Amino acid sequence: MMKSAKKIFTVTCVFLAIMIAGDSCKKFSDINRNPNNVTPDQASPDYLMAGVLTSTAHWYDRYGSGQISGAMQETSQDAFESGFSNYEWDQQSYDWAGVYATLANNKLLLQKAEASKWDFHQGVALVMRAFNFGNIADWWGDAPDSLALNGTVGGTKNLFPAFDSQQSIYERVIADLKAAITHFNGTQLDHPEITGTTIASDVFYGGDPEKWQKLAYSLLLRYYLRLSSKMDVQSSVEGIAANVFQSNDDDCKMPFPGVDQNSSYQFCTKFNQPSGYHRNKMCGTMTMKMRDLKDPRIVIMAQPIVTPSVVDASKFAPGDTSNITVVIGNTRYINPAAAAAPSSHFKQFDMTTYFTDRPFGGQRANIWNLYDTSSVYVGLPINYDFYNEFQYNINGTGTQSTSLSNYVSYLRTDIYDNPSGDLLAMRIASYAEICFDLAEAAQKGWSVGGDAATWYNAGIKASFDNWQVFDTYQSDVNNYYGCVKDYATYIAQPSVAYDGTLARIMEQKWIAAWQACNEAYMDWRRTGLPALKIAYAAYRGAIPVRWGYNNSELQNNSANAQIAIDKLMPSAYIATDGNNSSWSKFWLIQGTNEPW
Repeated sequence: MMKSAKKIFTVTCVFLAIMIAGDSCKKFSDINRNPNNVTPDQASPDYLMAGVLTSTAHWYDRYGSGQISGAMQETSQDAFESGFSNYEWDQQSYDWAGVYATLANNKLLLQKAEASKWDFHQGVALVMRAFNFGNIADWWGDAPDSLALNGTVGGTKNLFPAFDSQQSIYERVIADLKAAITHFNGTQLDHPEITGTTIASDVFYGGDPEKWQKLAYSLLLRYYLRLSSKMDVQSSVEGIAANVFQSNDDDCKMPFPGVDQNSSYQFCTKFNQPSGYHRNKMCGTMTMKMRDLKDPRIVIMAQPIVTPSVVDASKFAPGDTSNITVVIGNTRYINPAAAAAPSSHFKQFDMTTYFTDRPFGGQRANIWNLYDTSSVYVGLPINYDFYNEFQYNINGTGTQSTSLSNYVSYLRTDIYDNPSGDLLAMRIASYAEICFDLAEAAQKGWSVGGDAATWYNAGIKASFDNWQVFDTYQSDVNNYYGCVKDYATYIAQPSVAYDGTLARIMEQKWIAAWQACNEAYMDWRRTGLPALKIAYAAYRGAIPVRWGYNNSELQNNSANAQIAIDKLMPSAYIATDGNNSSWSKFWLIQGTNEPW
């Protein structure tokens, strides 16, 4: 506990030095401002490293626990949040300027580290270059890479850089990660360049080269699997399988300092309006899956609803078809006759019929309104409505501006309504993810030091341990009637036990990605798993697969951007977007028939 507290204190100090003195706006460009206006020749490699790590973790988390959590149907937002819950992805919302600003600082870090022959700093810079360029390729596709970050040199090719292909960016990502590995050889004692300032500035691993080396290998594994439908990567995966993360202690994450809005968990109310927290609720896709699997992780995810509901005609006068609900004590009773009346048209939410009860493109007069009495953990069904989701589950207390509800689960309040905490972190990569990656590789028949079932079970256990389910929260598990009480019972269930399929692996990997959903989205996009669907209020007839190029790039580097846009493969869902659509496919998924 003392070690954890010391790390949070160190992160807080570094984060304050980088973030607080600047504007607290959330935009990527603001995150990368240098509050002290230090010139490049004066910049310390250690503080450059701290800035690169904090800004990278910040933006990656903002999507992983935010909008991409919504895209992956783990959380959902009601009222004014069509981009979060209904997939209305506007290209103006996704600007890579902040990521390139981080990469510019990282370039300077690498140059200074090379000039000083500092192996540790070179390795960190190479990993961060790979990570950030990899994410640019992951989200947008083709992008400036080999000619990027040279604007100060001048000349047309540097001021208006050509876009590298998505494939070539991935190839350099892999090359950078391989190059980084040798810079981390040895222990901290073998790296005299690692000083006390370096340790404080490394907000991921505290200057530990061995953990950084495992991260480089683990990111290699991540990208090899990302490319596995386009390239033969079997021997590459087999060659690194023994060198990746070995336990949860290797996870790459950064605690929240929690000193202001910009350094805190994004939905907590301390530095935000309460409606932001209240709007962010559980998604019904996740709550129903957790119910079906009797999964105890629900207790660290969700807040039980304030008022449970029961369908009970005996609480109403015979023949009453007007009064739908009545609250008696702490229970709300639903009148089945009034609920089913044509003027109300309510029925029980059921995932097996939901997409016909409220189908995409359906007419409002023909769709069912739904309530949910199945559990004390109730989520918003995906794409339930356009702006009236706050009324779900016959909620008469909330409004569009407050999003209050006694009948839908918020995220667990004592965990997520805090600026920081033991379970709150900006998560980059985890041992659980790596276990499921190795399970997938083994499922393909590759030799990775264990069979698929072994790695699959290890991934589930890593997730349970990471979230302290059978430790700190065991009493909550014991008190919840709807879940199993221990790991052995959980994995023995027929609905959980490894059955030889990729679908089973991906389902558990999706659950384990709670609050860090970027990688779950990448997996879904390349495999179509888990088999997520869209419903009534979805913006288009499918989940989007990329971010569109922002207008700033289209206006300032139009000729090169257009070449990249012309290479995109439009789908039936682009409507009037043109090729630069979130529903156009780039190289990575062209010809794979995934995810749709």
